[in-house]
Amino acid sequence: MCLAVPAEVMTLDDKGFAEVNLDGVRHSVCVDLVPHVRLGDFVIVHAGFAISVLDPTEAEQTLELFRELNALVETPASLPHSPH
Repeated sequence: MCLAVPAEVMTLDDKGFAEVNLDGVRHSVCVDLVPHVRLGDFVIVHAGFAISVLDPTEAEQTLELFRELNALVETPASLPHSPH
């Protein structure tokens, strides 16, 4: 399964790379596919590449969904116990 996630652009260099913030962790990604990207933009990151620029509101909504999913994984709901 592949997952593309939103990340905020923190730095840009002149070699086609950006440092992005992904849930508090910084990653270096290639931005050659989004030449119009600017500092502070949110980008969709997949396999080390920024593949599109994302609206900030949409980015925050997506990140909030990831947080909610993470909370569910950390505290799974009780499953009914089946008799053996």
